[in-house]
Amino acid sequence: MLQDARRLFLSAVFVVSVMYVTGGFAIAGYSFSDVFGVSEGFFRIYLPEIELLLLLSVFLGMSFGRLFCGWLCPLSAIFGFVEPLGKKRRWHGKVWFRLKYASLAAGLALLYYAMTAGVPVPVELAAYAGMGLLGALVVLEVAYPRLFCTSLCPVGGFFSAVAKLAVFRLHVDDECTACGRCSRVCEMNVDICGRKRLNECSFCLACIEECPYRSISVRCSA
Repeated sequence: MLQDARRLFLSAVFVVSVMYVTGGFAIAGYSFSDVFGVSEGFFRIYLPEIELLLLLSVFLGMSFGRLFCGWLCPLSAIFGFVEPLGKKRRWHGKVWFRLKYASLAAGLALLYYAMTAGVPVPVELAAYAGMGLLGALVVLEVAYPRLFCTSLCPVGGFFSAVAKLAVFRLHVDDECTACGRCSRVCEMNVDICGRKRLNECSFCLACIEECPYRSISVRCSA
């Protein structure tokens, strides 16, 4: 039940994201405007958009770790749609998990260059590049489910790093029998029974629903 609600919420996030990128669209003659038009108001005046986004991301990460990945990421919505086409998720190894930190560093360097170099990028080129990248990620998701999320996503690298200081985390009680059912349903390949890589948790909460012993919960670490 909770997972159905999460998929529905992610679908809504995906639609809103499309509206933000395109500036709105029309359906059956009814025009949808930019739903984030309010950002031109108070916050935009007193705080640049990039700084506001960074502050909100740090706050979210230090509160709930990778909650963004499980509930707010538009790519997660797309991956959820193609999940039935993919193979069974499998463990990729520690080296793969660390690659996203290199991806984060490369992404930050590229962002800094784009902001300081002042090289104009044609809108059409950016749009085609974005569509091509999205198509490649969908193919990757079918071949290696959640490999991008767990090992290659720079945003995931940011939230995984910040999640080590998160206030709310998964907690596994001593009554856990290590049956492994929670790990099998975890979309982020977290070793929940072994209490390892808990900072990778996306708070999808599938493990809590799956655990027959009610040994898993979300608790404040403070």
